[in-house]
Amino acid sequence: MNISIMMKPASSNCNLRCKYCFYNDLSSHREMPSRGIMSQDTLRNILKKAFDFAGDDKVMLSFQGGEPLIAGKEFFKNVHAIIRELNVRKCPVYIGIQTNGTLIDDECCGIFKRGGYLVGLSLDGDEIADSLRIDANGEPTFQRVLSAAKLMQKHGVEFNILTVLTKQVAQRIDRIYAFFKKQGFRHLQFIPMLKPLRLDENGKPISACEYSTPFPSEEENYVMSGEDYAYFLKKCFSLYLKDFVDGKYTSIRQFDNFVRLAHHEIPEQCGMDGHCCHQFVIEGDGEVYPCDFYCVDCYDMGNINDTDFFALSKHPIATQFIKESMQIDEKCKACKYYALCKNGCKRERIDIDKCDAYKQFFAYALPHLQRMS
Repeated sequence: MNISIMMKPASSNCNLRCKYCFYNDLSSHREMPSRGIMSQDTLRNILKKAFDFAGDDKVMLSFQGGEPLIAGKEFFKNVHAIIRELNVRKCPVYIGIQTNGTLIDDECCGIFKRGGYLVGLSLDGDEIADSLRIDANGEPTFQRVLSAAKLMQKHGVEFNILTVLTKQVAQRIDRIYAFFKKQGFRHLQFIPMLKPLRLDENGKPISACEYSTPFPSEEENYVMSGEDYAYFLKKCFSLYLKDFVDGKYTSIRQFDNFVRLAHHEIPEQCGMDGHCCHQFVIEGDGEVYPCDFYCVDCYDMGNINDTDFFALSKHPIATQFIKESMQIDEKCKACKYYALCKNGCKRERIDIDKCDAYKQFFAYALPHLQRMS
């Protein structure tokens, strides 16, 4: 059986202080905000049990944080050594890493290249749009991340750009898209910024519309509204479409998947299929959660050092989590665009209401999506 595992080898630890970081906010709600650096024993247990679960099928590994490269280069060298040792069935293994890029050097590029990594590089656009991504000293990181991108291009490392959609990014998308093209970045992903999480008395997340306290004024300056999102979708898609028609295709993951959905195909992106699926997110000490967006104590399913993926896949928290994601809002059932929107990601549903934004977007984009392939 295919298995998807996200590891956080450095837990929530990070050398940056991005003002909108969802995982810094998320981990602050836990009894232990940082779970520490992942040990080699935990890493080995994860990989051994992953291969046991997968059999002859795919093992999909990703590393996120915090900043995963804080775990050190030796950690990632050991990943490959353990895979070579334990993958006796020679099943397909896919590895990805999401990084802020500031720790990438020639040696890292060698590790990525030899391991066949797909690297996600966090960059919010040009220097103005990227201003929320600062280091621990409050200094900008834009030039360091751009240098990391150039280094990976030099070494032939496969990477894409991950951009967090803030108000600034949405409003400057034409300039940001032009900047990315100029840099030779042809694989892009835009994900909406998540509002800070609020929990009820039982430690469960509650909807943003139920918040009893307002956002700090600073956050209001960069949180997208529904209208901001509608503008982004339509403007960015028009740029994507023009390049497609002109034979200069640039991959934008969300739009690529909307093309799939418009042709009644299954999307590959998490959160676009109308429900959650089995995913195992493993913190630095081995604690396991059903989703990256829900790594809080009430969703802790146990420790991988004490259990296995067969048991975790049937854990009541996992099964209930997936069941909850399948609930369809009454207004969605009658919507002519439901087959494309599918009510979005479970976590994003408790953030801003994107319903009107998607209706505006699909009214404009659907005829074009149906003609693309």
